[in-house]
Amino acid sequence: MGADILALPSSQLQRIALIRISQLTRGEIRGAPLEAMARHPDLSDCRKLYFDLSQNEHRVAGGQAPQWRIVYRLRDALPGPDARMLLQVVAVGARAASEVYQLAGTRLERQRIVRAPAPQKSPAPAAAAPRQRSLVEAQRLAAERLRRAQSRRR
Repeated sequence: MGADILALPSSQLQRIALIRISQLTRGEIRGAPLEAMARHPDLSDCRKLYFDLSQNEHRVAGGQAPQWRIVYRLRDALPGPDARMLLQVVAVGARAASEVYQLAGTRLERQRIVRAPAPQKSPAPAAAAPRQRSLVEAQRLAAERLRRAQSRRR
């Protein structure tokens, strides 16, 4: 994890990442849960925290999402009198090209989730599709029904 922070492109981003991790450790902030995503490792037991040069953790200049992520998970504490949840930072890196998620998956030895494509619905047969009738045809059918009804009465 330390190498991830040192690999960030500026000392300012490195400092922000350390501050965010410290805030996580103290319980001041909490990241969003990661959900299973196709073509990504299964990180559903992890959480993600956004950060960037801006202090706003959800949007930066121009309304764009922050470019950097901290992927972490909470682990059960070791037994003992000070039993507390352990925070494990798995990866710190770029959001672009899912770099940080791939790195986290590799470190946790997780396989990519490959979902089968959704089954294609076959088109309904042409006979089952509702057919548009012209006004003339509708009038002809109505007249035919009327004649049948009259012939049954006789």
